[in-house]
Amino acid sequence: MTTFLTSQDVASLFGIDDYIAAVENVYRQAGEGNTMMISRIKVDSRERRGFLKILPAALWADDVAGIHAYTGGGGSGFLRIILLFDTGSGNLQAIIESDRIGWLVPGAASAVATKYLAGKNARVLGMFGSGRQARSQLLALSRVCDLSLIKVFSPQKDHRTQYCEDMKKTLGLNMIAADSPAEAATGSHIISIATNTNDPVIDGNAIEPGTHINAIGAHDPARRELDSVCVRRGKVFVDSRDRALKEEGALIIPMAEGLFGPDHIRAELGEVVAGSREGRTDDREITLFFSGAIAPEYIAVAAAIYRKARERNVGVELPLGKDKQIPPSLYVKKRGPPS
Repeated sequence: MTTFLTSQDVASLFGIDDYIAAVENVYRQAGEGNTMMISRIKVDSRERRGFLKILPAALWADDVAGIHAYTGGGGSGFLRIILLFDTGSGNLQAIIESDRIGWLVPGAASAVATKYLAGKNARVLGMFGSGRQARSQLLALSRVCDLSLIKVFSPQKDHRTQYCEDMKKTLGLNMIAADSPAEAATGSHIISIATNTNDPVIDGNAIEPGTHINAIGAHDPARRELDSVCVRRGKVFVDSRDRALKEEGALIIPMAEGLFGPDHIRAELGEVVAGSREGRTDDREITLFFSGAIAPEYIAVAAAIYRKARERNVGVELPLGKDKQIPPSLYVKKRGPPS
């Protein structure tokens, strides 16, 4: 049997602290070499009105593999779903609606990065963006930092003002709608950027020593949220080297300019969480975390949600099975260890 979980089921089973714990755990697994992933597979429609994107991963310690698939570009927006498999039996364990997961996982990843890379006394957050991902960022960051002030900038004043009102009601934090990028960045110990911009949102020369920056909104070779000066000044960490060197315009563009090479990436976040590579080493370093949504994050969260669903008897059981009239495959055999 296969368990089907709706977004409402997911919301009843998993809170933001659960997301952060699952994402931190899978980064540790990745740093220890216990995960496998394939970079985002993109399939555009012929007229480029819509797309399908697929993110596969396996978590060896948990004996699970999965696919996070999502569509977009049509009139109804995005559809997101995760298929979770047991790698021991080959069974499809769960089909999970993942719109909520897709919303909260990027915030959880930034929270983990901030926990390991920000300064010890980081309390002031500069938030760039006021959409749903900016809300996810603040929900998660408020769980790992004792935030005393959040300064919010987005181009439309009414949007940033509404964001401040909503998040103050939700979290009870001190919120200010900033009138300029400089106001949001100045004096901030942490900066999180969750925008749909094509161009840098901050002057890299204005970033203060000791700042930690999470950049999550521009995983496209032609787009970037941070300029070349900022990236060259910063100590760069990524969710995945392979993904970042294929998708992260903030790295690809300055590398094309000859400002630095791939070795400017100091480490993957998993290596820092696992303790095999250093993160921040002094209070004046500028640390940058580039996050573009990688498959292990989603599969780890889906596996943890599925386990809770089984414990609490949540979800609908679907009688998916094999057609017994079809002859068995030649490949249904016990395989030996890899040669």
